[in-house]
Amino acid sequence: MRTTRKVSVWPVGLVGGRRYERPVVENGKVVGWYTGWRADRPFAIDMAGFAVSLQVILSNPKAVFKRRGSQPGMQESDFLKQITTVEELEPKANNCTKVPIPLSLQNTYSYLCRLPNTALINLLFFRFLYGTLEQKR
Repeated sequence: MRTTRKVSVWPVGLVGGRRYERPVVENGKVVGWYTGWRADRPFAIDMAGFAVSLQVILSNPKAVFKRRGSQPGMQESDFLKQITTVEELEPKANNCTKVPIPLSLQNTYSYLCRLPNTALINLLFFRFLYGTLEQKR
């Protein structure tokens, strides 16, 4: 996030009924979206999956994040359309192939990643922390 020049994007875990959602990146540019809901949105991304530079906010004083007036699930797209284009997005997290981990979990997660069979451990770790989607319904 610190290196965001305009608007950066990255994958988000446990969102949209999926284990993760992410921008699809080819040659360093966002070309589509891997999402569980309405991939046809201009910016099919969760609020937790992007950062906007303060300079962009200050240079677009009329850009607003509408709590009301947007269709359900379109708030992110409605906001981002006011300040950027898909072509200008800056993919982070190794070209959007890694799901960033909250800072509070990094020490525990870093330890677990050094263990063998990390894919299985990752799945068990997140299920332990957050439960499964079925448990939350």
